[in-house]
Amino acid sequence: MSDVLTAGREALERGEWEEARTLLEAELRGGESPELLEQLAIAARWMFDGEAAFGATERAYRLYRQRGDDRSAGRAALSLAMLAYNLRRADAVMSGWLDRARHLLDGVEATPEGALARALEAHLALIVHNDPIRARALCAEAAELARAVHAVDPEMLALGLDGLAQVTQGQVEEGLRSLDEAVAAAVAGDVSDPELLQTICCYLIYACKRVRDFDRAGEWCARVQEAAHSFSDHHMFAVCRVHYADVLLWRGAWGDAERELEAATEALDSITGQQTADGRIRLADLRRRQGRFDEAERLLAEADTHQLAPLVRGELDLERGEALAAAESAERYLRRMPAVQMTERTVALELLVRARIGTHELERAREAVEELAAIVAAIPTEPLRGAHTLAAGLLAAAEGEYDNARQLLEDAVDLLAAGHSPYESARARVALARVLEALGRRGLAEREAERAAAALSEIGADAEARRARALLPAARQRPADDGLTRREAEILALVAAGRTNEQIASELVLSLRTVERHVSNIYAKLGLIGRNARAAAVAYAGAHGYV
Repeated sequence: MSDVLTAGREALERGEWEEARTLLEAELRGGESPELLEQLAIAARWMFDGEAAFGATERAYRLYRQRGDDRSAGRAALSLAMLAYNLRRADAVMSGWLDRARHLLDGVEATPEGALARALEAHLALIVHNDPIRARALCAEAAELARAVHAVDPEMLALGLDGLAQVTQGQVEEGLRSLDEAVAAAVAGDVSDPELLQTICCYLIYACKRVRDFDRAGEWCARVQEAAHSFSDHHMFAVCRVHYADVLLWRGAWGDAERELEAATEALDSITGQQTADGRIRLADLRRRQGRFDEAERLLAEADTHQLAPLVRGELDLERGEALAAAESAERYLRRMPAVQMTERTVALELLVRARIGTHELERAREAVEELAAIVAAIPTEPLRGAHTLAAGLLAAAEGEYDNARQLLEDAVDLLAAGHSPYESARARVALARVLEALGRRGLAEREAERAAAALSEIGADAEARRARALLPAARQRPADDGLTRREAEILALVAAGRTNEQIASELVLSLRTVERHVSNIYAKLGLIGRNARAAAVAYAGAHGYV
């Protein structure tokens, strides 16, 4: 059997999964051994035969228990925990096997398995339960145990996860330094387990995304893809494509992002045998940005248990002028995300600012802006500074502080453009154009609206582009001079798009009474009266280029 074990191990190290599996299965027909079963499970896992991997590992676990070999049984329990998480996303099952492993290994002197158990517990604490404080404590235990027994794999896993936890808490420089060390060791060959190698690389990608360092994340995505190819890991490659799509979305390459998400979603569905939410939730958000709201709703329904679902739902609500529902969705997400998870709260806070402005609860919007300011003080990257400055500018505009709003929004445009984010910077330009119009600086307002509309059209953000074009001079949108002011032309375009007066008030940050007065003036100028006036206004808008 030792010859077969050696041959099987060598085949696994070469990534020859099928060869190893055939060899091991033939030997097992003569009688089961837990050592052979452990290797068979590895081959089956990398061939994405989850049932075979679970079955072989469970049999190995039982045989080790019968022998009274707690260390080896604990190792098998750890493998079952990792299989539960990576192939089934079964968090409760992972937690159960981790508890079992720890109970078995606590009675054994310091071992690599004991260090790995604590590192995996730390992973569960941070990634699943959003508890970076507990995660860091467990990482410290894991690293100490690993160093005591010279076990590099769990030591680097703990170091990388600790770095991600530090970044999440706002200790960006220290966290990225830990991640750099862990990834350097992993890709240099110090980490022998390919699954742990790729997990460490993913920690760095997560960290980059959380601080919106998308250039760096893109570079590491390429490195993870190389590792996935070298081990024929189609699952990791598909997951990496989802991460890469986030990078492409930020950079405005929406067509490329769409292709990556569709391919990754199809691959993940095939591998797991069930619908996966990671790709779908991002596709839902892309469809929302593209103005394809019905498709966004369908995809959101298929991924409604995903952690990001409340944020996509809130953005859809805000698109439809339902500001209160949007605010409640943002707050629902924030209740699940503790304050120490600073980097994970930023997107929800950005949404909450816009939603509370829409409900005219400016003090509550200010609270969200102040939390964003605290996050940016700890993590002063250009994209995060741009997000906070944009939120502060929107609030200043809602309070009527137009000159302050102008300066803030100009800075937001510059910061977001420097962060290579055409969508966010264009939206900031739209807000800036509205403020310039309010200040009576029509020439500058027109220029900003034109630039925003062009940028939004180029990346496929059609709904946002229409809003930008609604700010352009009425003469450019219709052949006839009907006497409507620029604000009235903007409101008529929104009426034609199906918005209610309440939704228009929310979107333009106006009072309902002001919108009603504008609508009344539009009817009067167009000669429309009676209960059919709104329908006639919609028909006029369509015939004269307002939509």
